[in-house]
Amino acid sequence: MQKLTLVFSDIEVGIGNNTDDFVEDKLFCETLRSNFHYHKKYNIDLVLNGDIFDFLKAPYKNTYPRHITENISLWKLEHMHKAHPDFFNILNEFINLGNTRIIFIIGNHDYNIIYSKIKKELRKIILKDKVKMKKKIVFPGFEFKSYQVLFEHGSQLDQFFRVDPNTLIHPKIQTVIEEPFLLVPWGYNALKEHFIKIKEEFPMLERIFPKNKTLNTLNNQVKKRVIIDTFFYMLKSFFYTQFRYKKDKLYNFTWEDFKKYMRNFLKKDYDVKFEDKAEIKLLSSKFKVISYGHNHVSSLYKIKEKYILNTNTWRDEYEYSENTKTYLPTKKSYGFIIHDKQKIYKIKLIYVNSQQKELKPSEIKGLKTFQ
Repeated sequence: MQKLTLVFSDIEVGIGNNTDDFVEDKLFCETLRSNFHYHKKYNIDLVLNGDIFDFLKAPYKNTYPRHITENISLWKLEHMHKAHPDFFNILNEFINLGNTRIIFIIGNHDYNIIYSKIKKELRKIILKDKVKMKKKIVFPGFEFKSYQVLFEHGSQLDQFFRVDPNTLIHPKIQTVIEEPFLLVPWGYNALKEHFIKIKEEFPMLERIFPKNKTLNTLNNQVKKRVIIDTFFYMLKSFFYTQFRYKKDKLYNFTWEDFKKYMRNFLKKDYDVKFEDKAEIKLLSSKFKVISYGHNHVSSLYKIKEKYILNTNTWRDEYEYSENTKTYLPTKKSYGFIIHDKQKIYKIKLIYVNSQQKELKPSEIKGLKTFQ
């Protein structure tokens, strides 16, 4: 029997503060609702392919604790629900169509989904009082296999954000913290500890592209914080901090990791790159399609009779236009696949125009006043 799979990634729902980059709730709801009529013909899976929630950049009571426990994660989820009720309501509408499921895949911004109480709370928020429908919300972990299609966020193919699912929840460390916590990569904590302070003060800077142009047009104060301070932060983390807190695994910064981060930093190579690994994984597997997100890029292409589907982010991002000399909002995208056990009948990448207005460089805090 044929079914329809809709796939979205990198929505990054936050708690409504300066670091929350999801602002087009209405657009997302309208887009998802525009596909509701298909339930009359197909069973529908809604695959939410990682980074649906931005636990990474969401503060906890105005702080960014290094050790992310289940209780901290629950607090953040509660405030995401308060900040974005329409997002959760549309998921409720979708699940109530009847022949539908929602699949949450873990990404590097929402490792927290691995906690059992987060899964339980998400079911409670989305299903409301219909607890008997809990099997319609699926938590497969880091991958989801559906007939001949493989879905994964992409962070497990990324050398900087790959984790071991079996050790992601780390037991408490008596001398450090009394609760289990997420054993996340070094770079995850660097984002929270170093870059998040810049993000709070200059929320637009990491949402405008291309990145090299952004770096070249930063004002001197911000450029120092982004470039020089980051360089010394890495040096301090490797040569001092990890030894001062050697009992705490979250401070571990191996020589191999240090070399990787420093090499990319010095080469000014800031883009997420793992497409070659995705191609190898697809070609060496039985699957006909691999779908991922993570790199905030849209693409759909064929390779040896198989397909790679790359869905873009739904957060608020902009690309500089040489024609208008302004930053234009980027298009969102999602995947649309009709398939069964034997065949891919239709696969397409659907683009959605942002409803945000273009921005002049002078409107973006942290850039030079002239370009």
